[in-house]
Amino acid sequence: MNEIHEYIEYLDKKGMNLIEMQRPGAFADYLRESSNTICGRHPISVWLHSLKQSSSVLTHEVRFVKYAQSEKATSTRDHSVSYAGAVCRVAMFDG
Repeated sequence: MNEIHEYIEYLDKKGMNLIEMQRPGAFADYLRESSNTICGRHPISVWLHSLKQSSSVLTHEVRFVKYAQSEKATSTRDHSVSYAGAVCRVAMFDG
């Protein structure tokens, strides 16, 4: 990773992976360690906990389908916003 925008993407995708794995505790640790200011991080955390609670009844599959940055930041003076879109579907019913 030589460019700032590559590091931003690396950080974003690390968080996205934890969301896909539905690991609310690991996502909270990631936010604390990275200081990544993900818009919607609190609702995402609540949603991840709700998926975990419902896992005894339903199995969910979470996949990110789109990722983009508003600008490719090349210096610390640049401003960029990352956008990501995910889908969640019920994979199967248990029992």
